[in-house]
Amino acid sequence: MEHLLTIIISTYDEGILELKKAIKIENPSIKYLIVFQNPKHIRIPDFLNRKDIDIIDSKTKGLSVSRNIGIENCKTPYALLSDDDVEYIEEGLDQVLEIIQKEKIDFATFKIKTYDGEPEYNDYSSEKEEIKNIQHYISSIEILVNLQILKLKKIKFDERFGLGTFLMRGEEEILIHDLQKKNSIGFYFPIYIVKHPFLSTGKIKLKEWKNYFIKGAFHQRIEKTNYTLPPTNKLRDLKNSFFYILGKIYIKYTK
Repeated sequence: MEHLLTIIISTYDEGILELKKAIKIENPSIKYLIVFQNPKHIRIPDFLNRKDIDIIDSKTKGLSVSRNIGIENCKTPYALLSDDDVEYIEEGLDQVLEIIQKEKIDFATFKIKTYDGEPEYNDYSSEKEEIKNIQHYISSIEILVNLQILKLKKIKFDERFGLGTFLMRGEEEILIHDLQKKNSIGFYFPIYIVKHPFLSTGKIKLKEWKNYFIKGAFHQRIEKTNYTLPPTNKLRDLKNSFFYILGKIYIKYTK
């Protein structure tokens, strides 16, 4: 049977040693592609020596760089984007495979299940719907992509954004923005596909100035012009406006 789906796992340094949960499920339609950013030259553990697992040992840095390496080297029609601290839900993956075969979608998002006693990861809708306006923070591990669409339309992660860069977040929303800008249609499915703790790096609270710098860069990148900063007091408003504008300038003059 040909593989239909690749789970592209990004991992860094010792993260490679923690992958047993992430690659636990074996399915003849699914393969794993691990992008291992390995500046410390860590030995790849024996438990990853499986026929359904390919590993790219890279000296690069940055999560978006890692995602792009995975996308460029993926050979299956579809891919799920993943990290080294997740655990997949078998029933969810079976439903993803059904969707791939029946609906031939451009991209999709799903649900992340948290562990017992933790709140819901996001305020998810209970109904399937077309993705028009993103209503919540998107995590990469929610996203399914059609590799033919990405490669045909030359869409990839913006490597100025994401963990390992000064602009620590926003790369997932930018990817979806770029897909939609090039007339790709995506759907949200109310299906749990993966487990992850409620707390994540994307939810870490940033210093106020950096938050506004990233917002400015993000809004410049997605060409959003109608954003207004929430009012506080005159001094803070001036400071936040200053960093927001700096962020816009930064993204305007970098590539």
